Amino acid sequence: MKDRKVRFSAALTFALSLFLAVPALAQDAGQALFLSVGFRSLKNTVQMSEEKRKQVEELEAKARAAAGGQKYGEAVKHFSHGMALMRNQPWTPSSAMGVALQMKLGRVVYDPGDNARITISQIFTLDEPIAGKLSGSVSMKDSKQGVETELKNLGEVEPDFTKPVSIEAAIPDLADGDYQLALTLKPKDGEPVVKSVAVRIARGLNAQAAALKIRAASVSAKLKSDHQDSLLLAMPAVEYQASMIDLVNAGQLPIARADVKAAITNASALLDQIAKGENPLRAKRGDIHWAYRSAVDDTLQPFRFYVPTNYDAKKKWPMIVALHGMGGDENGFFINYDKGLIRRIAEERGYIVVCPKGRQPTSMYMAAAERDVLDVIREMKREFSIDDDRVYLMGHSMGGYGSWSVAANNPDLFAAIGPIAGGGTPFTVAKLKALTHVPWIVIHGDKDPTVPVEESRKMVKAGKELGIEIKYIEVPGGNHSSVVAPAFKDIFDWFDAHKRQPKGAAKAATTGNQ
Repeated sequence: MKDRKVRFSAALTFALSLFLAVPALAQDAGQALFLSVGFRSLKNTVQMSEEKRKQVEELEAKARAAAGGQKYGEAVKHFSHGMALMRNQPWTPSSAMGVALQMKLGRVVYDPGDNARITISQIFTLDEPIAGKLSGSVSMKDSKQGVETELKNLGEVEPDFTKPVSIEAAIPDLADGDYQLALTLKPKDGEPVVKSVAVRIARGLNAQAAALKIRAASVSAKLKSDHQDSLLLAMPAVEYQASMIDLVNAGQLPIARADVKAAITNASALLDQIAKGENPLRAKRGDIHWAYRSAVDDTLQPFRFYVPTNYDAKKKWPMIVALHGMGGDENGFFINYDKGLIRRIAEERGYIVVCPKGRQPTSMYMAAAERDVLDVIREMKREFSIDDDRVYLMGHSMGGYGSWSVAANNPDLFAAIGPIAGGGTPFTVAKLKALTHVPWIVIHGDKDPTVPVEESRKMVKAGKELGIEIKYIEVPGGNHSSVVAPAFKDIFDWFDAHKRQPKGAAKAATTGNQ
């Protein structure tokens, strides 16, 4: 058990080093961090011989050393090699090339007849190069029907993309829908290397988005000239949805997570209301997508929230801020965990629930990502009647870490917190004295392969020593995800029972099974 704690502490230090990567390398660092989490989960789950475990740990050490030197591609290579070993999969030059290759498209949403510009590169050098040239082709495969259409035959290709190679292929006259644009490279010997990227054919959608942005700019200019400041505050929601297609085309938002057509339709309807002098949020209830313009860097930042159908601005309402886990975004709590159970409970209990994006999916809610959480709270308080004494913070996994760190940095903001399957960095632990007046409910499964249960135990122990009121629920047999939805009732019950207390009001009581 002690050895496992040491390994996780090293993993946490590694994660923080990746997060602190220079901006130019942030995307590769995020990929390495995300992969490291999957590596750790797999390592804690599969059965291995001592010989194989030794090989896996050697590769893990190489990955961490590479990341420490900001060689994130090499870190990805070693993590991927180790995961292949654990899964009893071969690690051949072809499989290594499949991991190393990256495809970047000029855009993702197309009209038939458009040229798709494809840039192929690789993020690490193969330890064992592929012998001979490859035969290559580019094709499109219907995501539903599975029908494949070849777009271009590349002939013979050198098996080295350390210097990026760009090609173009015309989008065929296919029905609107989702497709996989696939690059296939076949060596003379060994399995083919296939790399694919999701694309969407949507006739006229790029043009519709461009027209909407022009209209939005016109409406915004008129609002400014008329000094309609309150209506201007609603414009970022329009602008974000109108620009969603740009995020998709730039590869910053997965097409699978973006209903661009619905976003354009919704943004157009919002713009109609704003142009008439109406605040769109005044009558909105239920599940709402929104955005604000960040003062940090003038970017549009999305968030999602739920307002009970019986909301009445004449009374004060409790609000829960829910932080998603690594790899997620502002939609996670609303679509996952028993199909968005949190919305149904919020409706029954009379809570507003808001989910920030937290900037990048691997942000750990630090720096600008923490600022995003605070800005979203500010936005909600401006638009809705929020009870300042009943603002709560919860989160899962990375969001569990964020629940502790954001609260520790802003101890007078929250009435209680509810971390699920999370933990605390050394920086957070050092600040827990600031939270002696903030009650915790902590949930963790004792079979969690991703974030060891010792992480929550450590935080609970530190909190008890400070006299913090804590309810700790350790779920027997619970894994990283299975504990989340069942935890909601306990968390809402805990929040129901607590209002914000002044500093020095700790109750020095601990309940639960640990």
